[in-house]
Amino acid sequence: MLRRVFSFFVLSLLFVNIASSRMPTPSFELDVDLKKDEVIRANIIARKDSQDDGNEAKQFTLRWTLYRNEGLVLLVRYDNYPYQFILYKQYMLNAWRLNLLDTQGVYNTINQPYLTIYFVGIDNPFNDEKTVAHLKIYGFGEVNFSRE
Repeated sequence: MLRRVFSFFVLSLLFVNIASSRMPTPSFELDVDLKKDEVIRANIIARKDSQDDGNEAKQFTLRWTLYRNEGLVLLVRYDNYPYQFILYKQYMLNAWRLNLLDTQGVYNTINQPYLTIYFVGIDNPFNDEKTVAHLKIYGFGEVNFSRE
């Protein structure tokens, strides 16, 4: 009986170790410092796997317009589709995810390439002319991100 409990314990530890080691690693990381209404423009080529080469570059723009009540209002346009959202510094409220091949999330798969935008911090939040927002952009999967 004790042997079964021990083997179950060892197998469960092995399973947890394998499951936790499969965390996705970003294919790129970009630190961005943006003034109010400053625009980042980029071309993004996303592929489901390395054999897929039929996707053309899609336009990506990012800017922020307002910082109030510790929330940063971001405007993103990807593939001519606009997004508006608010990011806060608190965990679970500081990130936004954009699926690159299926932007509506209908056919979401495990190996779907995506971007994640994190709100890191802000300088001079009460002076609109000098306010600078600090963001991090991570790309996961087969993503080519080239700024214009």
